[in-house]
Amino acid sequence: RRTAPGQIMSADLPDLPGVRRVLVTGASGFVGRPLCKLLQADGHRVWVMGRRDYNGQDLPDGIEGVTVQSVGDPIPDDLRVWRPETVVHLAWSGIPDYGAECSVANLEDQLRFVNQMIGIGSVRRVVGAGTCFEYGSRGGPCTEDEDAVPSSYVAWAKQSLRRYLLLATDDSPIDLVWFRIFFAYGPGQRNGGLLPSMLRTAASGITPELKNPDGAKDFVYVDDVADAFRCAVDPGSPSGTFNLGSGQLASIRDVRDAAILTIEGRPVDEADFRPVSAETAEREMCASLERVSEVFGWRPSVALDEGIRRTWDAMCEAGPSRDGEGCPDG
Repeated sequence: RRTAPGQIMSADLPDLPGVRRVLVTGASGFVGRPLCKLLQADGHRVWVMGRRDYNGQDLPDGIEGVTVQSVGDPIPDDLRVWRPETVVHLAWSGIPDYGAECSVANLEDQLRFVNQMIGIGSVRRVVGAGTCFEYGSRGGPCTEDEDAVPSSYVAWAKQSLRRYLLLATDDSPIDLVWFRIFFAYGPGQRNGGLLPSMLRTAASGITPELKNPDGAKDFVYVDDVADAFRCAVDPGSPSGTFNLGSGQLASIRDVRDAAILTIEGRPVDEADFRPVSAETAEREMCASLERVSEVFGWRPSVALDEGIRRTWDAMCEAGPSRDGEGCPDG
């Protein structure tokens, strides 16, 4: 465990109105990195928790503390003294292993962490990262009030964590915001993710092969996802379960073609993403955004063509040795 230089140790320092003490787990990950920068820009006091191989890269100035440990390890005393008010919980190990053993191990670690957070006594809100896979194999627009039947172990584990959080905090002052993330993409995504793989293959002069070219996904840019989490850190705002997506489907074939155009330096615009067929729309899931828009005023702002370009620019800037990291693409 280590702390950042200049860390403010006293929890008794007065906070300005609207300023929260926010603990971010998984801070070194796909969503965690841009989120920490947004929280810092908003003036919040931020403490980050990263896994054991985290080296503190990409942290904005002014982070008050860094805890390097695995989720489920005992919470250090200095973090308890700091007394976080909001916990943004993004950490999930073993990605892209979504099998039974990894999912069960994650869930066990997560439950230990949740119990420790409740025991600190200062936490008033937990903002958790769920997945669209919690909706199972259904298609069409997904609304948060539906009974979700997960069809994968990682979805079962995420849903179990959410339900445990609701039970464990029922008689406490802690509330829960749970974001079901659809197919997040963008800079920092793990190298095995769909879009980075397409871009690297296209850059080598090979047309990416598609297992399911007629399939479609609800793609949402990582900075938009991070912005939604930023909106939810205030314990005074409403709690509940919310979808994070674009609310639209884009075919895998169109995304592949847009990636090729981007590599070639040719313009891509929204007209290059054709509406999917009615059959595909019934088969593939997308996010209903009514609830998250009404409660947080959130809607995605980065169009898919722009997001693909930004992703490629970031890959070029990082160079071929960068190993992108991230949470489940969903």
